[in-house]
Amino acid sequence: MKLKKYISENKILTVPVIILIFTGIISAIVWRLSINYIEIADFCAGTISFALRFILTKITYFIPFSLAEFMLYISVPVILVLLIRFIYKIINSDYNGKTKPAVFFKGIFRIFAFCGFVMFIFTFTLGVCYGTTPVNQKIDFERRLLDADDLFSAMKILVDEVTEVSENINYIYSETGSTKMPYGLNEMNLKLNESYKNMLERHDLFKRIHTKVKPVILSVEMSKTHITGIYAFFTGEANLNIDFPDYTLPFTAAHEMSHLMGVGREDEANFVAFIVCLYSDDYYIRYSGLVNMIEYIGNALYRADKDRYFEIMRENPVIVTQEMTAFSRFFDKYRDTEISKVASTVNNTYLQVQGQEQGVKSYGFVVDLATVYLLDVYN
Repeated sequence: MKLKKYISENKILTVPVIILIFTGIISAIVWRLSINYIEIADFCAGTISFALRFILTKITYFIPFSLAEFMLYISVPVILVLLIRFIYKIINSDYNGKTKPAVFFKGIFRIFAFCGFVMFIFTFTLGVCYGTTPVNQKIDFERRLLDADDLFSAMKILVDEVTEVSENINYIYSETGSTKMPYGLNEMNLKLNESYKNMLERHDLFKRIHTKVKPVILSVEMSKTHITGIYAFFTGEANLNIDFPDYTLPFTAAHEMSHLMGVGREDEANFVAFIVCLYSDDYYIRYSGLVNMIEYIGNALYRADKDRYFEIMRENPVIVTQEMTAFSRFFDKYRDTEISKVASTVNNTYLQVQGQEQGVKSYGFVVDLATVYLLDVYN
């Protein structure tokens, strides 16, 4: 009874704090269950997760800048101020009629409450989406072991497609030799929303949310981490690194948008981005998806059979070869940054915690999905 009175008098545990802590615990349990049980993941992703993602996106949609990026910048000074204030309160607690333990535990439980709130937002915006039914099962095709013949055949389809698409683009070149997108980000966002609509008319993968990507202000600094885009689950914003060459932007934007739509796994996000671009009515968006997938599948073919890789790459339009050369020149200055190694380690750990055992390598597993799709569905 004395302990209960002590807690009550010092307001160590209030009702809102208790609710948030238990919410965090329940959310963590649901998150772990959703990774192992598809039924739970599918139910949560299609109900509360969709509703939360939709609400957050609509709240931040009309903010002209990335709220997530702004929050990231102010988080360090805010945390320092709160920490100093916390220490100051503990030191001066005796003068305020409260004991040091009471002030300390009051602060600790409020930190737990905040973590509980963050856990709830993460679980029901993105966390449960990592365990949903794989997209290939929704489309009704199976992943399988690939050989050089499969990869070569898929590359042949891609090269034929990009050859046709490239003939319909009026190219503008940047100073690096890469192509420039023939419109701004606002128009790209509109075109990608239409592209998502086109794709979902063919494959009913998820509920569509009208959204957009927001440019990262410090994109050059972001390039040093090798990160091309990021979905901020706590604000419902898809963020885009605009420092990278333009031909990567529609594909990357479609990738980040897919997370907002409820696609968790990185290989599936890449695959969704590819078929969204593939079914776009806009030539440059199609071009972006095709060139990015030529790079992914081409790398796999190079490892499997170098001779056949060079054979098919010789059939590529000159513009695609120039694009890849320009990208290599652009990326040289970021290739071996120390911060990129740290970022890769953090991302690798994060993905493994989400049940993606291959970590950052999972991005490249889009090769399996895209190759089989091109051979068995698209072709």
